[in-house]
Amino acid sequence: MNLNEYCRYDGLGLAELVRDGELTPRELAECAALAIERVNPAINAVIDLYQDRLEPAEIGEGFEGCFGGVPFLLKDTGAGERGRPQTCGSRIGRGFQCDTDSYLTRLYRESGLNIIGRSAMPEFAMAATTESACYGATRNPWDLERSAGGSSGGAAAAVAAGIVPLAHGTDTGGSIRIPAACCGLIGLKPSRGRISKGPALDETLYGGLNTEHVITRSVRDCAAALDATALAMPGDPMPLHKPAGGFLKQLNEAPVSLRVAFTTRTFEGKAVDPEIAMAVERIAQFCESLGHVVEEATPSVNTEACAAADDVVWTWSTCCEVKRVAATTGLQINARYLEPPVLEACDRAAYLELQDWFGAMEAYLEARRQSDLFFDGYELLLTPTLSSAAPPLGEINSNRDISLEDFMAATGEFCPHTPLCNITGQPAISLPLGISRDGLPIGVQAIARRGEEALLLRLAAVLETSGLWQRAIPRLHATTGN
Repeated sequence: MNLNEYCRYDGLGLAELVRDGELTPRELAECAALAIERVNPAINAVIDLYQDRLEPAEIGEGFEGCFGGVPFLLKDTGAGERGRPQTCGSRIGRGFQCDTDSYLTRLYRESGLNIIGRSAMPEFAMAATTESACYGATRNPWDLERSAGGSSGGAAAAVAAGIVPLAHGTDTGGSIRIPAACCGLIGLKPSRGRISKGPALDETLYGGLNTEHVITRSVRDCAAALDATALAMPGDPMPLHKPAGGFLKQLNEAPVSLRVAFTTRTFEGKAVDPEIAMAVERIAQFCESLGHVVEEATPSVNTEACAAADDVVWTWSTCCEVKRVAATTGLQINARYLEPPVLEACDRAAYLELQDWFGAMEAYLEARRQSDLFFDGYELLLTPTLSSAAPPLGEINSNRDISLEDFMAATGEFCPHTPLCNITGQPAISLPLGISRDGLPIGVQAIARRGEEALLLRLAAVLETSGLWQRAIPRLHATTGN
């Protein structure tokens, strides 16, 4: 199989070829390795390639699942693999190795995915771009002077450039959806409780904001991956039931009689890039043409209180993560090993009190109540994923002399629509539904009620077959190498 053939298929398509005996998992791994050799020097998406996963003894058996033999990347945080490095994109994490497989990693393996390496991320996932002091900048395959987004920027760049058809990501404030929008891909943030964080963690870290899933090129890969991983383990605090037949089967059922809200502005009423606003309007009009009731409306959420709560939760949780990693690596929490915003978060965490945390949780509760009231009247909300297309490298970068306050403000201006669903626990998906005048992808976000990923995926499947779907490949791609 050559790279042109390899990149023609999504994950399920490649797995079908393996099941039919037309190629082997080893051949797929070799294709991924060749793609890495061809494009990774330019985009810096893959920070670690596991040579042992390219060996016949390692990949000859055990690939019976729906993604049997398909190459896959884990992000440098979240789902861990025993004995493998996991640095959280930080110099302070050098030398850290996972001492156990996470439950999610085991589910990925059971689905047949061949974990061949790790993808890049910003330090401790704090940034909406991927430009760490530890590994350098991850570049956007659509424009090498632009960011691939973050914090799952390496995953998105790898999928967009044709290295793998899908890759693992995490999402605490938009970190799956942001890079998906920047790179012209599908990025689903599942509902709170949909994906287990066991066995070592539950929903308490980051105040329930964090979850994990994949970034994909096809809707059916996104759905199949959710089927494979939406399985609770004993002790999970808020497990959710899957729809009858699973998420993949739901793609055959088009949504009917929906009440759809849309907004082309931020939740505070600020304007976004006109091209992005137009993309949202086009999707709203498309939904209306299908017979859905469409209205322009916005949830009444206190965004200022949410931002203040996020400041407390991110500061405290980031500090906890830094201390956990540093305790293992033995490295000091100082400017030699940490970027300025992360180091400042660690310093500020020392002054937080328990009442600050409780105050943040109260703000989150009020946001959930207001969002639930809004979604009593609508099944879907359409928004921009981002306020602009992928930014130039260095524009929103934690690896520079910048205060935590200024850094978070710049991040909030770039991605004002993504954090709310982490607060409310609702599912949200970014879909590739436009191209800017500069040739950059435009993402549109759809939000549903908690537990309604199937509805988002059904909508995505309808859009995927429409003329609105963005199908071009980036300027830098494994099939072209330039």
